[in-house]
Parts: sequence; C-alpha cells; structure tokens
Amino acid sequence: MKSGSPLSFVETARIIEPARLKASFGARVEGSTTEPALDLDKMPQGVVTGNTLIDYSATTEVMRSGISLALAFANRSALAEMGPGADEDDFFAAYKSNLVRVGFIASQGAFVKSTFKKKGLAVHKAIIPFLTAALGGAGVGPVLVALLQNLQVADSDRPWITLFDRETRMFETREMHFAAAASDNVLTSVRHVAARLFFVDKETNVLFFKVSDMAAEFESTTMTLSINNGLLASIEPVLRDRLAASAVDFIRSASISDAGVDN
Repeated sequence: MKSGSPLSFVETARIIEPARLKASFGARVEGSTTEPALDLDKMPQGVVTGNTLIDYSATTEVMRSGISLALAFANRSALAEMGPGADEDDFFAAYKSNLVRVGFIASQGAFVKSTFKKKGLAVHKAIIPFLTAALGGAGVGPVLVALLQNLQVADSDRPWITLFDRETRMFETREMHFAAAASDNVLTSVRHVAARLFFVDKETNVLFFKVSDMAAEFESTTMTLSINNGLLASIEPVLRDRLAASAVDFIRSASISDAGVDN
C-alpha cells in the first residue's frame, strides 16, 4: 500500500496507551463479573465505542466489529495527538481527520446551536427528540432511541454507561457522540451526531444530569461517514492487532434488559 493509505495509517499511527489514558482521563473501565466479555465477532445491535453510542440494527453482524474498531482507533489516535492546552475542538478535528485517514468519506456536516425544550428531564430523555431529527427522522436508530428511553438510574453502573460517561469527561465541556450505521452490499454509512453540553455537574453522570434553564443550551455537529465494505474488511485485522487486548476496554455492549429490543 502506498504511503498515506488507510492501511499505512492504521499500521503506523500512534495511539494512546491504556496506562496514559488512565493517568490522563480517569480510571479504566474494568470488566463486569456479571456480564460476559464482548465478542467482537458477534456484536449486538447496540454498543458504546469510547464516547459514541452506536445503533447497528441496520447492519449485518459481520460489519459491526470493523466499524467499532475503526471508530475506536480514530478516537485513540486523536487522543494521542493531544498536547498541553488541547481542547474539545482540537480533539473533534483530529477525530474526524483520523476517520478520513482510516478510509471513511465524511460529509461537510452541519453545526447548530440548540435548546432542550423541556426542562427538568434527565439528558437521556431530553435529547431524544433532537437526536431523532438529527439522525434523519423516526425509524432511524431504533435501538439507540430505545436504550435512551428505557434508561433508569439503577443502570448507571453498567460498564457501557461507565465507559460512555468517562469518555465525556476528557475536556472542560461534556461531549456525547451518537451514531446509526447502515450497510448494503457495497458501502457502510454512519450517521454521526455529536452534542456538546456546557453546564453539566462534573459529579453527575451526563446521561442522568437533569436539564435546567442554565443547562438547556447545547451545540451539535452532524455528519455522514461512509466507507467501502471491502476496504473496511481489509483493514479490520490490522485494527485488531493495533488495539489488541485494549479493544474490549474501549467497546462495550449497550443493552438494557427492558428496552424492548432484542440485542
């Protein structure tokens, strides 16, 4: 492969090591004794990869690990680039750039400032109407929406929620990423939405933070990513090798028993 190709990038890009991640951004998420380890070859319809909650209901099982590993790799390589004084804008720019270098084609995207219409709701409830519209309307991302609708405070210590919350704490603001993936015989597309909240209590899990008048405003960026299925398949083994044992620490099964969705 020529220099600058997706495979070359995956083989050579620096990624943040688990020890540095723990030292810089908080404790590593440990495996749960009550939940089996995630099998990358048999991934469910909902997972959290770093700070991205992904709906895979419109993809085949065979495509899910490649997408998750690619997003995790872009995330970890972006974090490895962050120097002193780096902020959430630097991270997002590096993350998007690295997704392109991995092989995704990214749309220009749309940036908007929004306001939660209902106050007093927890973020996981308040964000659903916005997220439904940003993903492309009702029927897109049904697993993701069901997960958010059925979240309870009792679920807050689940490994995927712990990972998701930890990943939102890396900078001064709290930035949540959501995605809905779809595949055909040739291409896989990912509708990606990032929502940035500013006035969130740092001691409270972001999904369960209650929206107040002060915390009602947020910024969001929406973009569509696409990648050739053959290209993704060709780089997946290298992604697995580079992430190695740490991959499962960055990817968790996002399932809720009463969500009404068969994962």
